[in-house]
Amino acid sequence: MKISRVIILICTVLALPFVSRSQNDTSIPRKNVFSAGINYQSKLHYFGRTDSLRSSGLFPTIGFELKQGFYVNSNFVLVHNPASSLAYNGTIIEGGYKFPQSRNFSGNIFYSQFLYKNNSELVQSALKSQTGMNLVYNNKIVNVNVGGDAKFSDRTDFGATAGLDHLFLHLIPNTKYAIAINPSAYAYAGTQNFTNTYYKKQNILGLPIGNQRPVTESSTKFSILAYEFSAPIVFVAGKFNASFTPSYVMPQSLVKVPDRPDLTENGKNMFYVTAGIGVRL
Repeated sequence: MKISRVIILICTVLALPFVSRSQNDTSIPRKNVFSAGINYQSKLHYFGRTDSLRSSGLFPTIGFELKQGFYVNSNFVLVHNPASSLAYNGTIIEGGYKFPQSRNFSGNIFYSQFLYKNNSELVQSALKSQTGMNLVYNNKIVNVNVGGDAKFSDRTDFGATAGLDHLFLHLIPNTKYAIAINPSAYAYAGTQNFTNTYYKKQNILGLPIGNQRPVTESSTKFSILAYEFSAPIVFVAGKFNASFTPSYVMPQSLVKVPDRPDLTENGKNMFYVTAGIGVRL
């Protein structure tokens, strides 16, 4: 999620010089674009929920976007933790359509397929696919972000996102260089049936029905899952870009089962960073 928002910010920074070129023409010219990069995240989590090993991750990524707005990209998930060295855990393939961007509105619809290894201990490895829509209202005071999605595992989870951000941009005169910082605050809500799927996937739900019921009841409630605050910093130099994002996530509505730590979600307030480099051709 976070990586996708940084990529969107990079695209916005690259496009802003075109947006300001005319008061009467607010459309951003599109072209076919190939992108590649690599991102590092110091603590892997899913709405603040983590595996017991507190893993970090490396994400090589490639993508292609047509000038008509259709796009596809792939992220390769490499995980490191105290129990193992850097190892491949899966691939995330996303395809979708970016709406024509104007001075005030932007957004996209998407479908993601998750191809995690069967033995992956990442909480999000319980998911098989996801689809949804994101919309952004841009203005000079604060940008308003909203989104909705459906996530598919053994059962379907529905989610909603709401956020605020403000872009501070500095274009270096007579160069193709730009620096941007985008302080953001987001709230995530949804159901948590993926929790049951994760426990089944780890082969620890071979329990009587009575012991499973508290988990099921907690998982089907639509509730706040996390609050997150971040400040992505992006530097763009022509076709190349670099980003650094400090973030603080506060998980909410963790599934807890008394006297059963194996059925209780791992999660706590935590600070983490994401950093990456990339190229767009």
